[in-house]
Amino acid sequence: MTGAASGSVLLQPLHVPLWIDLAAVMVGALAGAAIAAREELDVFGALLLAVVMGLGGGIVRDLLLGLRPVAVTSPYYLPTVTVAALAGLLFTSLMRRLRAIFVLLEALSDGLFMLVGVGKALYYGLPDVSAIFVGVCAAVGGGILADLLAGRPAAVIHRGPWNATAALVGASVYVTANAMHVDVAVSQAVGFLVVVAMRLASLRWDLQTPFPPDVPQRLNALRRQKGGPASRSGDDSSGDDSSHDSSRDDSPDGDQPPA
Repeated sequence: MTGAASGSVLLQPLHVPLWIDLAAVMVGALAGAAIAAREELDVFGALLLAVVMGLGGGIVRDLLLGLRPVAVTSPYYLPTVTVAALAGLLFTSLMRRLRAIFVLLEALSDGLFMLVGVGKALYYGLPDVSAIFVGVCAAVGGGILADLLAGRPAAVIHRGPWNATAALVGASVYVTANAMHVDVAVSQAVGFLVVVAMRLASLRWDLQTPFPPDVPQRLNALRRQKGGPASRSGDDSSGDDSSHDSSRDDSPDGDQPPA
């Protein structure tokens, strides 16, 4: 009886504040509308891109958790994303002119999707590492789908401003605070603020993700820095000695006894 009850509990939808998830959907759709305005897409393309940005992260999250996407099972998500997308399209010129709005919307969207992804994964009993992974995928999933839909390389896999990095750090902070039994609201607020702050700071000061280090190349460079001048001087001196020896060997009467 207990096993059946626990199984039925796992099949129940997640009881989290609905406004957080809907806010993520709304902000994501507005960010998609801003991208569409920047790319100068037509009405249908702009609407589709906004809907994908609004719902993509949540769909990726639910599929990773083995759930039916709440975007199609709930009556609230499709109307919310549609209204937000239309609102963004009605102010296309404003979106195109004010780049700061687009930057802020992207940062807020990443933070909100990370928040819901981690919270939902923890609710269903996933390990902390898996919860972080789901949170990062939820944060960047909508952007990846939008890039593929628009025919662009996925920005998250290229060197650039902190996107997945900010989501990874924010999700780690959220999970760590939760493991330390910090109040849920505080854990969520801190994790969300970390994502938004890192995302905005990377754009403000042009902070980019580093290239992977080549360990053998780094070690060779350190060896050259430490022993380079001495080895060169040693080579020069040996070269001088060899030149002297060769000069003695080449002399026709150098060490030969007299006839």
